[in-house]
Amino acid sequence: MSAFPGAPDVAGREYTLKAVAGLAQRAKDAGHLRSDFVLDDLILILMANKGIHTRSTDTQVKASRRFAGLAIQAFEACSQHAALPLAARLLSEVPHSA
Repeated sequence: MSAFPGAPDVAGREYTLKAVAGLAQRAKDAGHLRSDFVLDDLILILMANKGIHTRSTDTQVKASRRFAGLAIQAFEACSQHAALPLAARLLSEVPHSA
């Protein structure tokens, strides 16, 4: 969505954002997702993953999987996590529930 902000599929984009926001809120309510998570954090991770470039497809897949694992652990609710700096607004329309 950030790569093609003017894409005409507004209904699909809105549906996806609301669905992910709802999932994130349920995960927060259940104590599985860190309380300061915002949807822009997920967009940031997707943007960073897109930047992984290697010489072989196999290495790129392994690096992406490792990166995803690190990101998932960073999103988990944990009393030892330090507070994060304020999130950058990466999407113009982010539902408020996450």
